[in-house]
Amino acid sequence: MSIFDKVKEMLGGEKSKSVPEQGGPAAEEAAGSAQAGDVLSDFKNKAEEAAMSGIDEAAKNVDEATGGKYTDQINKGAEKAKDVADKIDGEQG
Repeated sequence: MSIFDKVKEMLGGEKSKSVPEQGGPAAEEAAGSAQAGDVLSDFKNKAEEAAMSGIDEAAKNVDEATGGKYTDQINKGAEKAKDVADKIDGEQG
């Protein structure tokens, strides 16, 4: 129901049946779907960033705990973990 139909109704006029309603369930669903897609995309990006940050922090802590004795192995493992985490949002890079 458009605003004009509501005003007509309030003034005692008859509601027009010839003009279809604007929006409606299909338009609302499409808008909701687009918003849900944006929210999901943002969530995936934030999750990927958090994973990358966690991997860096863990690698740094392990390297410090081992006194730098296994730095090369830690870095290789961290890079492999980052490659996997890079796939969280479905995009590479």
